[in-house]
Amino acid sequence: MRQVFLEDAKPGDEVAEPVKNDRGMVILPKGAKLSVPMIAKMRRMGIREVVVEGDDPNAPPPKTLDELLEDLDFRFEGLDNNKLMMAIKTTAREHLLQRKGS
Repeated sequence: MRQVFLEDAKPGDEVAEPVKNDRGMVILPKGAKLSVPMIAKMRRMGIREVVVEGDDPNAPPPKTLDELLEDLDFRFEGLDNNKLMMAIKTTAREHLLQRKGS
């Protein structure tokens, strides 16, 4: 799912989360398909963004485990003498290894 500005929403897009007005009332339920009239109505209501199903076609590809571990090392560079930060780094590393291993 991805969040898009209403002007980028297209007829036929499926709503991934309920669309609510400024009072919290549901305008469109999850799973509803957008139409030209519904997009225009939401625009008049001041709704600026919606969450729709599907991946962002412009999103970069997911990072590999090696890239994620390299990023982690970079973020904690120079903190080797800080026990708390090293404990956080160790926990983050274990999480990445478990997540990518499943």
